[in-house]
Amino acid sequence: MFRFPAVERHGIVWAFNGEKPLFDIPHLPYEQDELLLRHTVLDEAPVDPWLIAAQTMDVQHFLLQHGFTLGEAGDPNDAVTATGYSMGYPLRFDTPDGSRLDLRVDIHGTNIFRQTGTLDGRWFCWLTALRQVRPGVSRPYFVLGARRTGADTAADETFLDRAAGVMAGMLADDAPVLLTLRFRPGLLTRSDRALARYLEYVRKYPRDNPARDHLT
Repeated sequence: MFRFPAVERHGIVWAFNGEKPLFDIPHLPYEQDELLLRHTVLDEAPVDPWLIAAQTMDVQHFLLQHGFTLGEAGDPNDAVTATGYSMGYPLRFDTPDGSRLDLRVDIHGTNIFRQTGTLDGRWFCWLTALRQVRPGVSRPYFVLGARRTGADTAADETFLDRAAGVMAGMLADDAPVLLTLRFRPGLLTRSDRALARYLEYVRKYPRDNPARDHLT
C-alpha cells in the first residue's frame, strides 16, 4: 500500500502528492504558542487550485477588482522572486477603507498560498491550502493568525475579526471572477508580467500520481 508523505502543521494535515516532498510546508516566523489561529473550511468550488492561486500573481486585479492603491514601493511585477516550487513578491497597498497592508505573498507548489505581513502595522498571517477534490473542483482550507499580545485576548480576537473582514472582502470580490475566468494565449499585457511568469511556472510544474498502482 502506498502512503503519501504527510505532516501536521498550523492546524492542518498536509499530504504531498509524490514519493518524497519537493518542498517544506510554508513556515510562520513565530512559534505556535505565540500565535492565535483560526481555521475555516469552505464548500467545494468548481475551480482548479492552480487557477485560484493565479489571482495572487495577477497584480492588476488588486487595483481593478479590489480597488487598492499601490504604495510607494513600486510595481510588484518587478520584485517577483521564484524557486522551482514557489513564487511570490512583496505587496504594499492601501485599501478603499483607508487600511494599510504591507505583505509578502507567495504560492508554494500550485495550491498553497502564504501571506504574512501587517495590517496597519500589526502582524498577521493568512494561509490557504487548496485541496484538489477532483479535476476542476477544489476545496479551500484557511488559517488566519495573529501574534498574541499577552493577557489581552479580547483585543487579539478583535484584531483577528478585523483581519478576517479584510480577507473575506477580498474573497467576495474574487468569487464571481474565479467562477468565470478563462486564460487565452495572447491576452496578457506588460502589466501582467508576474502572472505570465506564474502561468509558465504552472506549465513546467511536475505532475505525479504515485498511488496509481494502488487505485481501483
